[in-house]
Amino acid sequence: MYKRLFLLSRDFPASPVVNMAAQFNIGDIVWAKLSSFPPWPSKIVRPKKDIKKPKGKKPVYFVFFYGTEDHAWVKAENLKPFEEYKDQMIKANKGKRFLQAVEAVEKVLRKGGGAKDTDDMDHEEVVPSSKPVQKTYSREPLLGKTVSPSTSIGLKRPPEGLGAEASIILKRPREDNESDLYNFDESEHETESDIVTAKDDITPTCLKIGFLGLGIMGSGMVRNLIKTGHSVMVWNRTPMKCRDFVQAGASMGGTVTEVVAACDITFGCVSDPNAVRDLVFGTNGVLQSIRPGKAYVEMSTIDVETVQDVAESIESRGGRFLEAPVIGTRKPAEDGMLVIVAGGDRSLFDDCESCFLAMGKKAFYLGEVGSGTRMKLVANMVLGSVMAGYAEGMSLAERAGLDLQTVLDVFKEGPLNCAAVRSKGDAILHSRFEPSFPLKHQQKDMRLALALGDELKQSLPVAAAANEMFKRAISLGNGDNDMSSVYRATAL
Repeated sequence: MYKRLFLLSRDFPASPVVNMAAQFNIGDIVWAKLSSFPPWPSKIVRPKKDIKKPKGKKPVYFVFFYGTEDHAWVKAENLKPFEEYKDQMIKANKGKRFLQAVEAVEKVLRKGGGAKDTDDMDHEEVVPSSKPVQKTYSREPLLGKTVSPSTSIGLKRPPEGLGAEASIILKRPREDNESDLYNFDESEHETESDIVTAKDDITPTCLKIGFLGLGIMGSGMVRNLIKTGHSVMVWNRTPMKCRDFVQAGASMGGTVTEVVAACDITFGCVSDPNAVRDLVFGTNGVLQSIRPGKAYVEMSTIDVETVQDVAESIESRGGRFLEAPVIGTRKPAEDGMLVIVAGGDRSLFDDCESCFLAMGKKAFYLGEVGSGTRMKLVANMVLGSVMAGYAEGMSLAERAGLDLQTVLDVFKEGPLNCAAVRSKGDAILHSRFEPSFPLKHQQKDMRLALALGDELKQSLPVAAAANEMFKRAISLGNGDNDMSSVYRATAL
């Protein structure tokens, strides 16, 4: 099963000449830059006539990526002549797959050719177009699309570090059973990007990785780290939970301090701010083993004040710190399809590249400590508000005498069709609320988001009302059930 390659931010080498007006011809060898990934050895080629250009006014070119046989639309401003920038690009990127791609280009140039492998496509001028992209599939952070099974140009695997600012036509359609809440299915929208990768294509870091917390989210993340060949040491408050991971290839630390002392980078993922403070500042906690050369990544969803306190304490002892909360639930955690929103030490973000590839489909570096936490709280506040409104609508439909299966079928055929409607609707319909994302954790995130709103003097009336629904559902004994059990607060 192919997975979506997440994006890691890197700067495109600056040049004294703005490349906005650059003109390229079919067959030109270039450096192509997609989104926040490093430039890649590529060639301008002709797309087939059924491959639509991305919507927008800026000039775009259809590009073939050496070493991977991938294709994408790339903005003219993100293309540079190969020979002119070769030394600069090679100096900045020493990855094995990258160097193999460079060698492939060199072989073509030595032969004096270069257009034969992909220029046999149907002729079509490569010029800007306002036509939307169609029949493509994207797994963007909060929006995903589907692709027709008949639409394919043979995407194989992405080059090391390629990101997206263009449209890539996928070889595989979306699986029907993919049901995380953040993959919304809107097949008629244009898409900006698509890259896929098999998780076994990941080259694991040589650094020793520690992971603290094997709950619903942490368990899935650790399994993907182990599957991709990372050297992992685990710890959990309940030691028995470590057993399966040790059998899978991980080692086990007796205490948090032991894990941090033995590892280069330690990840933490626990339930709430109090648990984080206990994990970091408690007896035999993270802080006890932090020194220069050690790094800590906090992946829990907490408040800004707590994450800043943790960052200051880690850094005061010479360690590096990164916040990296995740957007997603049990299924995307198990599938390695989380969205990661990070803030803090940029070098640590880069060092976590293979880990983030294993755990997620996309990672964003947002800047200073606190920015990742704010992003996560906003995302979960919106999710909670949507879930509360959905539950309320289903309750109204039932009270109005409508058959809920029919209601769900109608939703699936219209603009409301998304993973949340499908999976959470089925949970409501059959009263099955096994926790994919516990309701008590969703309410905690709503509370933290509302507190952030109070701090910033931002009115959040919809989120406040939704939070009251979650609180009522908890009072009815649904705290440990899935968040979709908020429906029980509306059905009385």
